[in-house]
Amino acid sequence: MKKSHIRNNIAVLDIGKTHAKVILFDSHKLKELEVFQTENIILTDSLYPHFDIESLKEFIINSLSNLAKKYIVDSIFTSTHGACMALMTKGELALPVLDYEFEGPDHLRAEYDQVRPTFNQTGSPRMGVGLNLGAQLYWQRKYFPKEFAKVDQILFWPQFWSYWLSGVAVSEISYASCHSDLWKIREKEFVGLEAFGVESHVQYPPIRSAASVIGTLRKDISQKTGLAQNISVYCGAHDSSLALVSAYLNQELPCSILSTGTWVTIFALGSNNVNISEQTGLMISNDCFGNLVPNYRFPAGKIYERQIQQKNGSSINHRELNASDIIIKNFENIEKASFVYKDSEKEVDFQDIELLRTESLISEILANQTLIGLQAIRSSGPIICSGPFANNKKFLKTIEKNWAYPVIVEDDHLGICKGIANLVTKRERG
Repeated sequence: MKKSHIRNNIAVLDIGKTHAKVILFDSHKLKELEVFQTENIILTDSLYPHFDIESLKEFIINSLSNLAKKYIVDSIFTSTHGACMALMTKGELALPVLDYEFEGPDHLRAEYDQVRPTFNQTGSPRMGVGLNLGAQLYWQRKYFPKEFAKVDQILFWPQFWSYWLSGVAVSEISYASCHSDLWKIREKEFVGLEAFGVESHVQYPPIRSAASVIGTLRKDISQKTGLAQNISVYCGAHDSSLALVSAYLNQELPCSILSTGTWVTIFALGSNNVNISEQTGLMISNDCFGNLVPNYRFPAGKIYERQIQQKNGSSINHRELNASDIIIKNFENIEKASFVYKDSEKEVDFQDIELLRTESLISEILANQTLIGLQAIRSSGPIICSGPFANNKKFLKTIEKNWAYPVIVEDDHLGICKGIANLVTKRERG
């Protein structure tokens, strides 16, 4: 097939918690040209459950190689899920990249709570397992002192991949501030690592803008993929923050961004209400531009998937239930989340309810929790919704019925990709 050269085709490495994708995106026509996807595998063959880095590298190399045969690729931009970092020694991994769902860091929960910075400083809520990066650091240092002693640099997950592509190490503000406990959101600077008992020789690379070109493709990756070595490699950013960019630059504010998938995340853009007290699920972070953004999150996709998988498929509808009578208890925790009756807190047994009714009920309950989140962060204005739940009619109708402003649905992938295109285009315009 003849190669087509369209200026600034961006290869987006979209590494989500469940799946990883390589998307070739035409940043001028705002159109996906190719999409490759694979499962993001968790390995348990080492010190703790960790991401299969080599499998991801192989997938990325193969995907980029396929793109190189059909298109001119002008640049590469990495977007990833949160709560993930790479502990490096002399440019290589010092420890496996921890799966944030592993309960290990909770073994030191009480001890860590004594040293972690306050919500007012970081905007980070206290979350379970490894969802606070500070908790990961604290646990890894205590449990694996020999390996941790070799650590000299901390790379956030998007920047680990941009480093692998370019050989240039950087940090970025939207990831640094994402429920990490590591970033002072108002001063826009790192919390000193000594707070977590980490030695002074361990450093973060310098902060760069998400849209900064940090370098070009390493020679060996150019040779493996067939891509030109002079391709621009961008700094990269947190996926949820990238989904905000298009609205921030093009939408009248205030508005709300509702991104759905493994997690439901809600952002109140253009909000002046940043002096909000700490509460479960609520966070205040810096976006790609450094703005303070109240947001709210819970693992709706995982909760939905887990509950549906428990169905035995043979039940009948013995009882009519109303979603308004049910709440999610421990909604911030994938393993502990449960559906209970409001009046008794007795757990709901969905086994007596046929599958379609169960799916509808759970979708409505998750939508109600989303509405609670919108109120908690004092959102207003239109909602821009993207991701898998945008295709869930019951979820969407429940939001629309209870929200005073329009709900606008965006195609899956496009929120992040459009955000990247707008971010890059803004940089080009200066």
